[in-house]
Parts: sequence; structure tokens; C-alpha cells
Amino acid sequence: GVGGELQRRGHDVTLATNGAFAELAQNCGLKFHEVGTAEQFDELSKNPAIWHPRKASGLIAREAILPGMRMQYEAIEQLATAGETVLVGSALGFGSRLAHEALKLPFVSLHLQPTMFWSVHKSPQLARRTLMGDWVPRWLKAFQFRLGIWMMFDRNVRRACNEFRGELGLDPIKSSWDMMHSPQRICAMFPEWFAPRQPDWPKQTVFTGFPLWDEKGVTEVAQEIEDFLSAGDRPIAFTPGSAHKTDSPFWSAAVDACRRTGRRGMLLTRHADQIPKELPDGVRHFSYVPFSEVLHRCAALVYHGGIGTLSQALAAGVPHVIMPMAHDQPDNAVRIKCLGVGDYLYPNQFRGPRLGKMLDELLTSEKVATACRENAERLQGDDAIAKTCDVIEGEG
Repeated sequence: GVGGELQRRGHDVTLATNGAFAELAQNCGLKFHEVGTAEQFDELSKNPAIWHPRKASGLIAREAILPGMRMQYEAIEQLATAGETVLVGSALGFGSRLAHEALKLPFVSLHLQPTMFWSVHKSPQLARRTLMGDWVPRWLKAFQFRLGIWMMFDRNVRRACNEFRGELGLDPIKSSWDMMHSPQRICAMFPEWFAPRQPDWPKQTVFTGFPLWDEKGVTEVAQEIEDFLSAGDRPIAFTPGSAHKTDSPFWSAAVDACRRTGRRGMLLTRHADQIPKELPDGVRHFSYVPFSEVLHRCAALVYHGGIGTLSQALAAGVPHVIMPMAHDQPDNAVRIKCLGVGDYLYPNQFRGPRLGKMLDELLTSEKVATACRENAERLQGDDAIAKTCDVIEGEG
């Protein structure tokens, strides 16, 4: 989304990332440079540990950050032109941070979720059971953060990172966490009302808002989806996320909840083999749909708590039920509940009876309906991608 807008503004844009996204980049009209193969991406996404609350971050550090670091740097070294190139990278793009330092290239970090900003003041919910409440002493929060950084990242990547930094003539780092942020400019791609700025956030952070990009205009809404939406009451949409490829009780609970509530359901996944063979009347499987085009026609959304899906549900003004597993999902789930627009069930709680009861409560609550409308109104007319591009242009 950001690349497309920058290109429309006359910039020469290259998306350098894993080969799994080559076709999407092509469909968006962007130049593409492969950094890692689609097969590597597929293998990683099929590993059940990627959704494990304690194992996921270490796995990503070893299998994504570590091998990607040198490949990213070498791609930038090949593609960049001094005085003409601005780097735009994510938290996993250690190569961008290295190129910023070694090649003296401007660098803007884009962070999609509040969990990228660890604070001892109003702290993110990094896991199901952590001592991060407002009543916890700040020294104890700081200790937990340091321990978490060491367990998830430092023990997996810091040594290799420092060895590479040495090759480039750069000083060693004390914490891998520093590599995830540009020292020049960071765009927090969510609204400040969703996650207010804390005193210990990086000073170079600016808020630009939810990007709300979901392949609209690139991937069309299939006629069979239009027919289904028009054929009855507003359905409940279910998705465990586009990257979720492992077996899960998610779908059986979804189907059971539809039976119990008597509501129609849309089961959204590109991995059809996960779907139960027998579906009740009014429950259908579809591969993919741009949420910005159909979610406002649904009754509710049940999903994993990923920030992109979350923002689309907020914009559509529908209630949320989240099954948080790992990464930013527990924190996003807590924030959604605090906003009054939904609730959450952890995987061991995510069963048809509890899910059906929760959906009935949310869908019959006028308080929830009012909160959904109010939060959707907050996002109207907010062009976060344009704001982000303004920031990037300003750092060039």
C-alpha cells in the first residue's frame, strides 16, 4: 500500500522481500526483488511453533531475522544509490538498519502494532501471563523486558549480528531490540487513541494511523461471495489469519458456534484442507475476500487478533471475538476489549459452546453496538498511507 502510493507520487519503488509476495507485488505494479524463497516462507509458516506463545519469537529470530539479515543488506547494497535511496523497513529487517549505518542511507521504520513499543509505564500485554499491569513496579517490568529480549532475540541473533557488524566496520550492539527501530524516524501505523504514546517510547516516533490496505482493487470480490451475502442475514466471518497453515480447532469451533447460534457463517482461508468436510446450511467456505469491501455487511468477525484484520474490523464497525495465540495478538485482544467492541478466548478456551455464548452476548449488546459505531467513526477519512508517505518523503 505504501509502495503503491509512493509510486503514484513519482518515486521509483522496489519491494524487496520474500518470494512468496512476488505475485502480489506484480499485481500492484511494483518492482520486486526476492529476498528469500517462497519455499522457505511456506516451511516456516507451516511450523506449529510459530503460533506458540513462548516458542514463536525465538523461531522467527532464528529462521527469519538471522538468515534474512545478510540477504537484506546485500539486496540493498545492490539496489541502492547514494543520495537517491530511502530505506523503509519492518522490525524484522535488520539488513535495513545495517545499511542505514554502513551505507549512510536514510531509514524509516514502519511498525504496525503497539507491541513494538515496550514501556514500563503503560505496558503491552506480551503474553497471556505476564506481570505488566499498572500496579507492577517499573523495575520489575524493566527486568521482564530485558529477560524477554534475551530469551527471544539476543541469544538467537546478537552474536551473529555483531559479527556481521564487525565485517561492516560497525560497533557491536548490546541489545538486538535496538536493531528493530530506525534511529532516524519510526512510523507507528496505528492511531494514538488505540495505543497512547508513553514517556519511554523512542522520541523519533510519529503516529500515522492504521493503513487499512487489504488488496482492494487488486483482488476482486467473487460473485459467489456477493450471492452469499445477499442471500440471507448478515453472516459471522471467521479467519485465523492468512499465514496460519497449521491444523487448528478454530474451524470446528466456528462451525459449532454457527449451529448453536443459528447464524450464517463465512469461513475464510486459502487453505481449504483445514475446513470440516460437512458444513451446515448457511455456512460456506471462501478462499479470500478484501475485508474493506464486505466486512461491513457481516454481523461480527472471529479471528486471531492480527493488527491488519483488527483495524479492518474497527473500520467496519462490527464486534470482534479474538483467539490470541502469540506475537502481538494477546495485546491486541486486550485493547479491543478495553475499547468495548469485543472480547477474546485463548486457544484452550476456544470451543463452540463458549464461542457461541460470547457471540450472542456481543451481538445483542447495545453498548457494544454503540462502541463499534463510535470507533468506526474515528477512522473515517483517515488516510494513514498518505501520512506515512509524507513522513518517508520528509526523511529523504
